[in-house]
Amino acid sequence: MPQSAPSNDPLRPPPPRRVGWLVAVLLIVALVVLGYANRERLQQWTQAWMGHTAAVPTAASAPAKTGSAPAALSSAPQPAASVASVASAPLQLPASTASLPALHHSDATVLQELGALLGKPGLSWLVPRQLILHFVATVDNLTRQTVPQQVWPVHPVPGALRTTGQGADLAIAPDNARRYAPYVQMLTAISPQRAAQLYVQLYPLCEQAWRELGHPKSAFNDRLLAVITNLLQAPEPQGAVLLRQPKVLYIYADPALEAAPAGQKILMRMGLENERAVKDWLRQFRQDLRAQMQPAATAPSPAQ
Repeated sequence: MPQSAPSNDPLRPPPPRRVGWLVAVLLIVALVVLGYANRERLQQWTQAWMGHTAAVPTAASAPAKTGSAPAALSSAPQPAASVASVASAPLQLPASTASLPALHHSDATVLQELGALLGKPGLSWLVPRQLILHFVATVDNLTRQTVPQQVWPVHPVPGALRTTGQGADLAIAPDNARRYAPYVQMLTAISPQRAAQLYVQLYPLCEQAWRELGHPKSAFNDRLLAVITNLLQAPEPQGAVLLRQPKVLYIYADPALEAAPAGQKILMRMGLENERAVKDWLRQFRQDLRAQMQPAATAPSPAQ
């Protein structure tokens, strides 16, 4: 029987490599027989062979396109510190969600609803293809080291990262924040309550996308709340944010900032005023979203 061609869909992990597994198993069996392997090493070798432990450094400038999109969107479990659990409860979905279109034919409906929320300027910023899948995949990647640009639901902010100084004085230029200002203003002009209502209305599509991306035993809403909490914990650098440029892309000179997840780095690139404005909006959105969950999730939580 002829084998099917490998999928080129960047939203899904690559199919299992049968030949790779066979070679790995034979190698591990040989090592066990020779007495060189224990259980922990077996797990490490198996994960490394299948490519699940690779990490890609994150640049301070906009993420670069990668050549191996399926691997970049692997849905491997997150470290416990980056996906802190939140008290969850089911969303109170309106009965009207039963009339939603199929996920892979939902772009027209989603664009119509977002158009009422964002207006024409906002619609022009969206990538009008597979919107729900792109949204869910992007949210899931915000606590990782990179967010592959090819799955963003929005177009990148125009222009390159603006810098000042050189050498040890290389830093993000103060006027770099102006690049983000129109988009931050667009976001903060949206009613968080209305955004939460639209999210709940479209949530069954988000949940289906979440399952298709490899998470059949968890709820996307739990993941969204955990990611928002992570974003609200982003550092707020004061003064000049120093950079280094070891190769082509910039990285943060401060190791603590460079080690931050991709979503936090995006916030820090915006400038302090923009970062705080986005955080204020996210706090209100989270509050409005929790108000539409079952009573167990509506208890106030410590401010982030």
